[in-house]
Amino acid sequence: MARFRLLLRNELRLFRTAVPIHAVALLQPTILYLLMSTILVHPTFEMNVAWPTTEAGDRLLEAMSHVGSPIGLPYIEPVIVPFDGGPVARQVVVVEDQGGHPVAVQHFGLIDSNLVKNYRNRLTAAGLRLWNEALDGRAVSVEERAWLPHDMPYNIYFGMALLPMTVFVAASFLGAILVAQEFEFQTILEYRLAPLSPAWILAARLTRLLLLALLSAVILSVVVGLRSDAWPDLPWLVVLILVPVALIAGCLGMLAGLLLRRSIPAFLVGLVASFAGWVMGSGFGLAAGFGGWYERLSRLTPFTHAVELIFPRYFGAVIGRPALSVAYLLLVSAAMLVLTAVAYRWRVVRQA
Repeated sequence: MARFRLLLRNELRLFRTAVPIHAVALLQPTILYLLMSTILVHPTFEMNVAWPTTEAGDRLLEAMSHVGSPIGLPYIEPVIVPFDGGPVARQVVVVEDQGGHPVAVQHFGLIDSNLVKNYRNRLTAAGLRLWNEALDGRAVSVEERAWLPHDMPYNIYFGMALLPMTVFVAASFLGAILVAQEFEFQTILEYRLAPLSPAWILAARLTRLLLLALLSAVILSVVVGLRSDAWPDLPWLVVLILVPVALIAGCLGMLAGLLLRRSIPAFLVGLVASFAGWVMGSGFGLAAGFGGWYERLSRLTPFTHAVELIFPRYFGAVIGRPALSVAYLLLVSAAMLVLTAVAYRWRVVRQA
């Protein structure tokens, strides 16, 4: 163990040889979360409503204030504004009399089609509430049964789904570039002449990648918690779930470095694998919710399995088949460890 500690200490000291690379690998996912969370749609929309002058206008305001999730935030925050019929900056709803009937007219300013859709859907929901009230006993009664204990903003899911990608980016980037640089700078000769077993060298390198990957995940989870006040109920279990993901990524990066022996191609392998796996692996929504070919392909990535295992820690509901996800992560990480050991013996030990 003394030799292992010395090897690990040397690995950690290599941080000083590539500070910019380490900074990108550790902080890029957190920066991505901060940038994306500022533009992601919030469930509550401020909707400008012209000052009501009729009973119908008052009833619409009342209906708008009740549109929302039964376990979460309201979908509409009505804002009373003056309206003279001129151009609007964003959106305003005006209740007008047309042919003796009250009609809600929605005026739009310069906004994109997605916002138009969201504004229209919210006004439609308010109108349906008024329609149901007018039907009295003939109205359709919808019984809503919440799946989760309480509704949570999408920002929380987005941050949670970034955790597997965070450890994958850190471990694959660093593993690929640093191994490739050893061939480029000829420092691989030191490993070829080392009297230690290759198993100790690989164990020290993977431990270093694992620690840095988990540090990156901790940084992101703290930022998500501070920004959204959402913390996992069992943080140690989240770390345990991320360990095999980091091992898979670290092995992939080292394999790329060992086989390609050039920094840029090896880096691109980690980059493509990280972002393709994130997009295909429940990065923007649970794969089971999309179904079809997307769900089937997502099951081939470690990201979906990790997201489904972490999901209960944030949302309090179990999804998927946890035992199958655990088995997948363990088997794939073990297979990647074997492949990395074989590649190391081929590229380093046998070519000494």
